[in-house]
Amino acid sequence: MLGLAVTTYAQQTSAQNDEEIVRLSPFSVQESADIGRYQAVEASSGTRVRMNLMDSTQSISVVTSEFLADTGSARVLDAVKYVAGVGASTQPNALDVMNVRGFRSYGTTIDGFNQFSMLNQDPIIIDRIEVVKGPNSVLAPQGLPGGVVNNVSKKPLFTNQGYASYQVGRWDANRAEIDGNYVVNDKLAVRVVGAVTDADDYGKGEYHQNITVMPMFTYRISPKTEFTAQLQIYNGSMLANNGNPVSLYAVNRSHVRLQEGLPRDFQFIGRGITRHQSGKNTRLFLTSQITDKLSMRIAGNWAYQNYRPNFFGTGDADTEVIQLDQITGEWSWDGVTRNDNPRYQFGGINEWNKLYYGNLQNDFVYEHTADTWKSQTVTGYAINYSGQSFRRIDHEPDGIWYDFTNNFTPPSGYTLQDKWFANSKSYTRSRQFYIVEVLNFFEDRLVLSGTLSYNHYFSGSTDNLTVASTQSSTEVWVPSGGVVYKLTPGITAYYGYTKQELDGPARPTSGIPHHTVPSEQHEVGVRLKLFDGKLYTTFAYFDIVQDNLVTWNFENFRQPPPNPPAPDIMSNRTAKGFEFEFAWAPTKNFSVIGSYTKYENRDADNMRYSNVAEEMGGIWGQYTFSETGPLRGLSIGLGANYVGERPSDVIGQFTQPPPGVDPVRIQPSFWIPSYTVVEASVNYRFNKNWKAQLVVNNLLDRDYIPGSFNRYIFVSTPINPKLTVRYEF
Repeated sequence: MLGLAVTTYAQQTSAQNDEEIVRLSPFSVQESADIGRYQAVEASSGTRVRMNLMDSTQSISVVTSEFLADTGSARVLDAVKYVAGVGASTQPNALDVMNVRGFRSYGTTIDGFNQFSMLNQDPIIIDRIEVVKGPNSVLAPQGLPGGVVNNVSKKPLFTNQGYASYQVGRWDANRAEIDGNYVVNDKLAVRVVGAVTDADDYGKGEYHQNITVMPMFTYRISPKTEFTAQLQIYNGSMLANNGNPVSLYAVNRSHVRLQEGLPRDFQFIGRGITRHQSGKNTRLFLTSQITDKLSMRIAGNWAYQNYRPNFFGTGDADTEVIQLDQITGEWSWDGVTRNDNPRYQFGGINEWNKLYYGNLQNDFVYEHTADTWKSQTVTGYAINYSGQSFRRIDHEPDGIWYDFTNNFTPPSGYTLQDKWFANSKSYTRSRQFYIVEVLNFFEDRLVLSGTLSYNHYFSGSTDNLTVASTQSSTEVWVPSGGVVYKLTPGITAYYGYTKQELDGPARPTSGIPHHTVPSEQHEVGVRLKLFDGKLYTTFAYFDIVQDNLVTWNFENFRQPPPNPPAPDIMSNRTAKGFEFEFAWAPTKNFSVIGSYTKYENRDADNMRYSNVAEEMGGIWGQYTFSETGPLRGLSIGLGANYVGERPSDVIGQFTQPPPGVDPVRIQPSFWIPSYTVVEASVNYRFNKNWKAQLVVNNLLDRDYIPGSFNRYIFVSTPINPKLTVRYEF
């Protein structure tokens, strides 16, 4: 649920009488642990209310809390990389950046509230992850066309339980966690989760430190009304590599490696230049069953972040050796030209000193059941606000170059400019009203659904250097709909049409008027739920089109260029392909999850996007030995994740050929090779209180490139065992 405020109506204590027991709230998800550790029956992120996955007209994947625990996931991406359509993107160590059906996502979404963050979300607050794929006008009217990775946070439970753990390891470890839940009485439950991390990362001098604490409580105002409040507080610092230079001789698929002469753990930024972010996030949820048929939810979110300076990298080498063919758009190296001691200019400083997010959602659900049909009507509204202050300062153009012989210490004479290169503030406001109607006929064999969403967007910005201000506003009506037909109780065919439409501000200097950026998706698929629900499988084909994207006008790259320049043009982006995923528990001791994705994400010229792998796959299995055998208490997990070849640097501009020759698109200068990474875990329970877990990432010690930015690449962490000891109470 995007609020999931009622997690406990199905967990009534024995002291409660029958009159106090009420039906499960439509805003609560019911777990079914008896069908397997990785199986989920329901999700609530699609329409803000609980829905059976077999009835959904849109692909929704659920990563359970058991899977998060079994894999020892340190990042959101560590878990969702096993979900079809979700893969790594540019930077592996920050921003929670990932691709969803090829569209790049930054930041985090928690309980349906989206916010930008330079730090990866600490997994201590996450109970489960729901991935809604494709445009969604209810969950994310201003989100990405590829979909939303929604982290459902932990909530208080009406049962006493908890744990404390400590983790040690060479990299990305040294971490303590606590999660304690206490039932004060039959009306009040409190819970506190927290984590402290002080970890070294693989790159020389790289590290991340973070303190996250989230106290919360749930109060049962009445047997049918609950109120939950959370306060998430965090303070983190990190030295995150912005990428190291690829070999100057890297071109197409040759010489794709770290620059010659640099050690694999090279880091050109020193410990004195770090990212630091702190913030507070308050979330409130009130749910009430007003009548037997009508329920209501109110959810609110207020977040404040402070993000201190971040060094943003270096420029190109003083002498590049690869050359661009202005006629073909291809890059090449003549095999002779060399630069054995390249030097680079320094970058500057980015700073977001204030970021605010405010959200309010109010939803109503009316459910009616007749003899031969039933209906669910969901309606609500949302109000959203965000604001930020941003500034940037560059280095002085003093001709100082860095040769990478030592880790970064500003050389003598290196100075920043005494004035801001950019200094601005901006804000957005939006209002949303929506209605969702779901009708079930013929004993739930036929499910029809439709959505209509009204959205009003307003944005404004002020340049603090010029005092110039801009404003824009847009109103859009967005329909969606679909049909589900159950051939048998365990075989479902579905079709869904979903849409969203974003505000596209005017760009007067580029000749672009104020416009909207619509995205729509057609999806068809088949779901199988066999062997009493122990096998759940989805086959899906999707076709996404995003229109009105501003792009270059190739006329401006002709020689000589037109005067005045031709206005930019509107173009589109498409993503289409197949997804397959499954979760299976053939026995109570064995659970396995897997996925495979094959698709295309292209622009109007059929060009691929940087850091988007168009073929991915993953599989993870966990076996727990019998509770009565000689290996009782032991479980073993093994997984593998495949990521296909990807174009590297930012592409898309046109060549500037000689007069009389048409410009063509510039191709990627190099391609990131495909890779397969294997990981494993061993868990051993000593008794009911003590447990140990050994997680080994990159088990085969593969050397691969997880991402790139321009001609800078990130290197993989070598084989990395991490041991966690946990005490449960």
